[in-house]
Parts: sequence; C-alpha cells; structure tokens
Amino acid sequence: MKLQQLVIVSAVFVWAAAPSIAIADEVWNSDYGRVVYESDRGKTAIWTYPSGTIFIEGLAGITSNRGIYHGYWVGKSNVKCDTSREDGSGKLSNTWGRFSIRFKVPNFPMPWEARWSYCESEPTFSWNGTPPKQSLLQR
Repeated sequence: MKLQQLVIVSAVFVWAAAPSIAIADEVWNSDYGRVVYESDRGKTAIWTYPSGTIFIEGLAGITSNRGIYHGYWVGKSNVKCDTSREDGSGKLSNTWGRFSIRFKVPNFPMPWEARWSYCESEPTFSWNGTPPKQSLLQR
C-alpha cells in the first residue's frame, strides 16, 4: 500500500513539474548567439543571450499556443539611449532597445522570428531563433 502511494505521489510531482521542465529546457540558436529562457518575473519572461538580457511581457508561464509578444533587450551596444532600462542584474542601463517576437509553431520546441531596435525606435532589425536539434525532453 505504501509503495502504491509513493508511486502516485511521484507521478503527481512529475506531472506538476513538467511545465517548468519545458521552460528550463528552452534554448535556441540565434543570429546573436545562444538564447536561454532563464526565468519568469511576474508576467515577464527573462531570456539571456551572450551580450545581454531580453525581457518579454506576457510570455511568463505560457508553454503552448504562443503568439506575438513585445518587450525589450538590454546589452552591449555602442548606441546610447537618452533613457534607461533595467538590465539582467537589476541595474539601469542606457544600452537597450525594443524587442517584438512571433513564435512560428504552437508547441515545443518553438522556433521564433523577432524584430529589434535601438532605444524607442520601431523594431526593424531581424533576429531569428531555432531550437537545437535535440533537447533534453526529446532524449
């Protein structure tokens, strides 16, 4: 009887943790290096890439049927903005820009296409991400 309870509790735990595992495993190869879904803060997803951090409003906790989202990036740049945004360490930075993203497929793993800009300009520069050939969940 105790073994049966242990199996049931273990199954419930694995099922409850599954969405978190998917988020932790979200990694993309992109035009600007490896992009990693690091964490959520409220409704904002926080991603990192080699030169900085991307903050995407409304994406946190969404693991399927993703659409279009907006946010901003903060990172290394020669372009300085008149205003500042929070960077990945919580400090203010004046090297940032707008970021808009559209996921190409509804389910994991999800390639995406994005546009970005410097400062408050309309996003026009291209940024694409594709999942690696094999993720942890596919092993």
